[in-house]
Amino acid sequence: MAYKATQDMVQRVMPLLEQLATDALDKARLLQYLSATAGVDWGVMKVVSDGRTAGGRVIRYRDMQTGAEHELMYPELLSDELESLVVAEYKRLAVAKPLTAMNQELFNHFFALTHCARCQYRGLPFGQIHRECHFAGWPVNFDSE
Repeated sequence: MAYKATQDMVQRVMPLLEQLATDALDKARLLQYLSATAGVDWGVMKVVSDGRTAGGRVIRYRDMQTGAEHELMYPELLSDELESLVVAEYKRLAVAKPLTAMNQELFNHFFALTHCARCQYRGLPFGQIHRECHFAGWPVNFDSE
């Protein structure tokens, strides 16, 4: 059932969206952009144009199966530095495969200062605890010093 699969995928990617966006409109724009960008990588979408307007960056995508074209605004909250890491994380979460660990650089961007630097489980002796956090994609084992 496609609807259930879509619901499950959105559940998996929602923590990522919440790290980057605070309001529902920004989350929706980010989800659309990430879905379309992943679709390009997976060969189901094609970028037709990518340009700037007075409103910001606009990307036009073509659905390779139907030929329909859609314009999406690039999410302003997504920095150029994080874009490739966030797209890779979205693709990791969006597929119906067993989960793997979040990219270390992206995890550090989100949590190194707010959680990891203050966690009592720092250092090599706690490697398994760190791996569990990276696998979850958020500090599940955070215990402040």
